[in-house]
Amino acid sequence: MKKLVLVVTLVFALISVARAETLSIGDTLKSLPTLKQGVAYSLTDSTFSYLTTTELFGWKNITLEAGYSSKDKIVAVVSYPILKLKDLGVTVPILDLIECNIGLYTGYGSINMQEIDRSEIDYGISATLISIKF
Repeated sequence: MKKLVLVVTLVFALISVARAETLSIGDTLKSLPTLKQGVAYSLTDSTFSYLTTTELFGWKNITLEAGYSSKDKIVAVVSYPILKLKDLGVTVPILDLIECNIGLYTGYGSINMQEIDRSEIDYGISATLISIKF
């Protein structure tokens, strides 16, 4: 009798889980965060690097982003938008992705574990040039 109750309980549990709504790829892509591409100038060693970040959250046009630097560092960026071509009415498919955000970044660590000597803090000025929203 205990086995029958257990089987019936598991069947009802699986039925309640299996009643999922239809999966829409478009809705899933809309829920992904914005991917931003840009450059950064390091104030510690006076070099340029490439940044790839995603938006974590925003408040009054100021956004907090987290991502990766081409110097093998994890970075956090606080940025403010200066220019968005989409807001100016540009509807050309590639040009409407261009926006210019100016910000400050800080990075730490070395994702490439073979280079242990690059594990210092890095900071500087960043400029986001392309913003991709799926």
